[in-house]
Amino acid sequence: MSKWKNVLSWFANTESALRTVVFLVALHTIILGSVIYFFTDFYYNFFFGTDVENVFFVRLAGIFLICNGFFYLVPLLSFSRLHTVISAIIITKIIAVVFLVSNARYTLSPSVIYTAAFGDGLMAFVLVFLYARYRKKIRMPAFEEKSSIVTVEKENSGSV
Repeated sequence: MSKWKNVLSWFANTESALRTVVFLVALHTIILGSVIYFFTDFYYNFFFGTDVENVFFVRLAGIFLICNGFFYLVPLLSFSRLHTVISAIIITKIIAVVFLVSNARYTLSPSVIYTAAFGDGLMAFVLVFLYARYRKKIRMPAFEEKSSIVTVEKENSGSV
């Protein structure tokens, strides 16, 4: 029973849980991209059971994932200022799900692609859940009241 208490207490600390999940999503993406790029033939044979016909585009996908993974780490640099980047991470995961599901039929192993879509969808769901809790905890409104445009207009209106 104490294991479940530890898991529940981890979820109670919303920021810690969100930071951990963001890190794990980034790590997953960087590792996947690295495997696709550096072990292209192995990856393709293992998951699709065939040789790569065009290594360039497969490796391009690997580089894209590596770049995305490092982008996913950005909120961890200064969480209090950059936590809104998590919205972009969620959007990229949702786009990935839509892409994978709508294009799975064009691959040799649609089941592998549907499994990847499920994984991305699960990551998006957990991020949405934790990020919504975090925003509620810090009482962050849907739209920030202060913006650079409003600030500039206030500064200029006083000097007229």
